[in-house]
Amino acid sequence: MNAIGLHAVGLLGPGLDDFDGARPILAGDVPPTSREVQVPPPALLPANERRRTTATIRLALKVAEEATRDADRGQLRSVFASSSGDMDIIDRICEALTWPEPVVSPVQFHNSVHNAPAGNWSIATRNPAPATALSGYNASLAAGLLEAATLQLAEGGEVLLACYDVPSMESFIHVRPIHHPFAVALRLGPVERAPWRLQLDLGGTTTADRCISDELEALRGSNPAARALPLLEQLVRGAPGNVTLAAPLGRSLNIRIEP
Repeated sequence: MNAIGLHAVGLLGPGLDDFDGARPILAGDVPPTSREVQVPPPALLPANERRRTTATIRLALKVAEEATRDADRGQLRSVFASSSGDMDIIDRICEALTWPEPVVSPVQFHNSVHNAPAGNWSIATRNPAPATALSGYNASLAAGLLEAATLQLAEGGEVLLACYDVPSMESFIHVRPIHHPFAVALRLGPVERAPWRLQLDLGGTTTADRCISDELEALRGSNPAARALPLLEQLVRGAPGNVTLAAPLGRSLNIRIEP
């Protein structure tokens, strides 16, 4: 695959409030902390829409806002990737269906669809450009990155990728043990004037790279969206390198990174 540019990054996770603030942690200069994640309300949404958002929507839009701070949001194509979607809403709907008179909140049902964050992003930015929502289970990050890179190479311009997963609720924690929220956004575009150059290569079965930090590695293993952490560690090193991510169908995605 031809090279693409990476123009900006958005980040939110335990002890990782944004990408710039997390650079010392990702570089290994400062130990990570495990404080609770505070997800701010989406600044771009109107007040009425903002009140109806879920934790999943707020998580996705926070990193999308950060990665597009200097972009024309009204023209960006976007890809939103999540392994499990809105686990909180799914849990509440499943519980409601067990009641003698099952009643599902219209707001919860509206937000239960997998493309709810993508739809809210389009509303927030008044953006008529195509928005894709996808899932590739634990390989959702690689699936989303391949989709976004293909869009950029095929049509040019810039493409936003947001990848996110929220913790599982009590009903699902034993089968889907995700304990901490995590989200990352990558704004891809032409190589010219991009801080980083990425070359993607979809290959066979190769083990995915681990994080250098034991604490970040624990986070990487506990949230599918956090599979991005080795890539983020390489970005802040400021030197060329390679990172391998797990891709769908047991394959691997090798990423060559050059500042």
